[in-house]
Amino acid sequence: MTSKVYFTDRQTRTDYNMLDKLEHIFKELGLDKEIKPGEKVMVKTHFGQWGNTNYLRPAYARKIVDLIRAAGGDPFVSETTGLGYGVGGAYSGRSTMTEYLAMATLHGYTEASIGAPLIIADGYWGTDVIDITVDGEFIDSADVATGLFDCDKVIVLTHAKGHGLGGIGGTIKNLGIGLVGKKGKAAMHFMGDIKINPEKCLGLECSKCLKVCPTRCIKMEEKAVVDLSNCIACHHCVDVCSRVGAKAAKQTWRPNHTQGPIFVENAVGVVNSIGADKFYYINLAIDISDKCDCWNLGAPLLVHDIGIFGSRDPLAIDQATLQAIKDAPPNPDSPVRGIECGACKFAMAHACKDPESGHILDLAEIQLSHAEKMGLGARNYELVILTKEPPKKLDTN
Repeated sequence: MTSKVYFTDRQTRTDYNMLDKLEHIFKELGLDKEIKPGEKVMVKTHFGQWGNTNYLRPAYARKIVDLIRAAGGDPFVSETTGLGYGVGGAYSGRSTMTEYLAMATLHGYTEASIGAPLIIADGYWGTDVIDITVDGEFIDSADVATGLFDCDKVIVLTHAKGHGLGGIGGTIKNLGIGLVGKKGKAAMHFMGDIKINPEKCLGLECSKCLKVCPTRCIKMEEKAVVDLSNCIACHHCVDVCSRVGAKAAKQTWRPNHTQGPIFVENAVGVVNSIGADKFYYINLAIDISDKCDCWNLGAPLLVHDIGIFGSRDPLAIDQATLQAIKDAPPNPDSPVRGIECGACKFAMAHACKDPESGHILDLAEIQLSHAEKMGLGARNYELVILTKEPPKKLDTN
């Protein structure tokens, strides 16, 4: 099977800038005609971690919102909460709805600037989800954010860059981590149950883990006790316990090379939840570093800006994006300076080693090959390069 991937490069003119090119991709995907009056359309993006300066500019989301409205749709821009406690804010800056919306505001994402509501699709704590069965090698269900289920269409607007656990952070990552709740994110990062060492637990005099538990599955007797039947392994108790110095709560990190396949399997659950026919994918291959936008820094860029990709196939668009990044000359001031064109820059930058052989692993290859195995899409693609004059612009006023 071969899927179409539309591409427009980074070269611009005064009458055909990057926002115009985004509209060109939008129209090639048929969205100007396929969006029906009154349809609810989610624009799924990432608001970025505070301190990161490579995240996707709000202007791109605003352009998509305006195009949806011009076509008659009812848009909203969406994200989900993140894992972690205490890095970037009281709850990491992204672990609760209120903190993440506050961070979005600092990054220029507001209802006024975007022109549409900003919705945290998995609720205040990241537990507003519906479990969808997945026939995976690593997971048997994905906790899909409830905000997805009322959508008539979903435009997955992704900043393409590296991801230290999956090689490439593209469309599949935006689906499989960006549209699941805390449990799905935790399944990718951790393995096994939370364990409490009673000898280290500070007991009633502390009790901080109780407040940060999204499912309230921790009770304080003489020492903390976790109801594992209700635990989503979100790591909050581990983080807060570490911050107070007790380090009584423990959880095992999953090996790096097994994490990408899990967000692939999450992505399968997300797509299956409302049907693949409702999804449209756009990758903006700009400001490309080896770091995900959840990092609190703007890492040096590995290559020059490449352009915009669009497709109905989540695997094909990531494969095409990855290949373009491989083929691009490296930034001489980046961690991949000197790498030959065609080699995987993310593999070199991440330097994740096989625990047995010690060889550097190509995490992007692991991710995309598993996506193909799971039937998420096709790795073979036809690249349709948009070189014609820009189409007549939609009236977004």
